[in-house]
Amino acid sequence: GSHLSKDFFDLVKAIGESKSKQEEDRIIVNEVRTLKQRFQEKNLSKKVIKESLVRLIYVEMLGHDASFAYVHAIQLTAAGDLMQKKVGYLCASLTLSPDHEF
Repeated sequence: GSHLSKDFFDLVKAIGESKSKQEEDRIIVNEVRTLKQRFQEKNLSKKVIKESLVRLIYVEMLGHDASFAYVHAIQLTAAGDLMQKKVGYLCASLTLSPDHEF
């Protein structure tokens, strides 16, 4: 089974089916807004953080800034669950530059 929600796959599908760069950007800007709100919530489960970081990687891959959540990637590397730990390291390695100060 998949480790990601149907909502994530709907996001990927919507971006893939967008008819213009402007439509794609609108979808991504909405996703960034959603992620910012989600990361401000208290007591997020590691599962929600993991999926949100996968979404963050997708946002950054499409050229948008998601630096507001880098700290969550670092924190997830300390998770006990191997899949969550992998996502934390993957996100950190893809988004943080070698000279980034943390």
